[in-house]
Amino acid sequence: MDRLTQPSIAIELLADRPDLIAELARLRWHEWSRHPGREDPQWWIDTTRRETGRALPPVTFVAIDETGNASGGIGLVPVEHPELADRGPWVVGAVVRPDRRGRGVGGTLLTGLKLWATRTGIERLWVSTGGHPADFYIHCGFRTTDLVDLPGRDRLTILTVQLGTTD
Repeated sequence: MDRLTQPSIAIELLADRPDLIAELARLRWHEWSRHPGREDPQWWIDTTRRETGRALPPVTFVAIDETGNASGGIGLVPVEHPELADRGPWVVGAVVRPDRRGRGVGGTLLTGLKLWATRTGIERLWVSTGGHPADFYIHCGFRTTDLVDLPGRDRLTILTVQLGTTD
């Protein structure tokens, strides 16, 4: 993927920046470590490392600030929830460092992911989330398709976007 930039931020494949795997994993750990089975930072490092593909999902993009640090990240995996394996690929692990939120980092990450997916031949993306993050995806062109209750989870909002159209 060509490097996508905006003032003071660059979006790159994490596969091209393996030096930022642990840093991005720490951002994810701080955001979601309260989930059972995900309390150990090493779980996040291992998961983030597994999601550093290049040609096909799983793939992860990292937002890099002017100092070379990770400001955020976003991933794409073939299946997020086995119960929803008839859909995919799935946007996962979207996180922005707290001091960078509200500055367009998340939108720039998602734009980079959509561009890569389109170039890869992917026609539709899916995301599952709850609460306020659903508004972010709707603002970025996704539309809600379902509300789903999966075992051991809060109610999830399922959203999708058709790439290359205004769906």
